Amino acid sequence: MTSGPPGGDVFEKIRDLERELGLPEGFYRKLLKDDDWSFVIRLSSLVEAACTHALTHRLHAPELADALAFLSQSARIGMLEDLDAVTKEQARILRRLATLRNGLVHKISNVEFTFTSYLADLKGEELSAFLNILGHGVVDQVEVGEALVSRHDFVRSNPKLATWMTAAEVIACLYLERDIAELRIRTLALDEMKRVLGSVPRGGTR
Repeated sequence: MTSGPPGGDVFEKIRDLERELGLPEGFYRKLLKDDDWSFVIRLSSLVEAACTHALTHRLHAPELADALAFLSQSARIGMLEDLDAVTKEQARILRRLATLRNGLVHKISNVEFTFTSYLADLKGEELSAFLNILGHGVVDQVEVGEALVSRHDFVRSNPKLATWMTAAEVIACLYLERDIAELRIRTLALDEMKRVLGSVPRGGTR
């Protein structure tokens, strides 16, 4: 149901990221077993780590990992946008997740949070925004049994699963920054080698 990142399976990329972050195998898949409050908090923590991981590779500065980890998620998302490491749509998804997470962590009473009650309180544009943004990773029509269900109806009935699917696509794309950064370094090194060789007179130097 997700379009996925170019260059590999979405969940293969997430498994690679899990290993690099030192997470237990299958961490992402097991998130669906969490209660809704824990799901949002743990998913957000992984997303924030994925953003930091992408930034350190885009900047070619692994030594900045700890400093970047202490930035607000809003700042990390802004940096990713400035560096063209995420699309506008991906940034919207990241911000929506951050907003949802922030609304839960600042009041302990929110530990009883459920997507069902949360959606019931959303109206008009706020509801449409949730369905469109955190349902971005769902196809326009979903097969449920023998019936076709619209994206909005599927997300409304399965908000946790839709959020999980949408986040998976963004996390996998963030992880690809690692491969892009390595390719960029090799390209720069090759260009520099050509420049140096091009400046050397034929026959070499004496």
